[in-house]
Amino acid sequence: MLLEMNAVEARELKEVLDTSLRELLVEIDHADNRAFREMLKERYDRLEQLGRKLESSGESDQVYA
Repeated sequence: MLLEMNAVEARELKEVLDTSLRELLVEIDHADNRAFREMLKERYDRLEQLGRKLESSGESDQVYA
């Protein structure tokens, strides 16, 4: 999938991702079920990777993610 967005949209999406990542850390810390905690960690890793992609491509006027 290819998603085109401008730099402002990419920055706002990155802010939303950062908020979600912080919330996920709290959820991971409070998770009692090991399988659930592992699922949350995997989700965290995927979102963190997406955030890095947005960060590295967010310097141009057009961002393709």
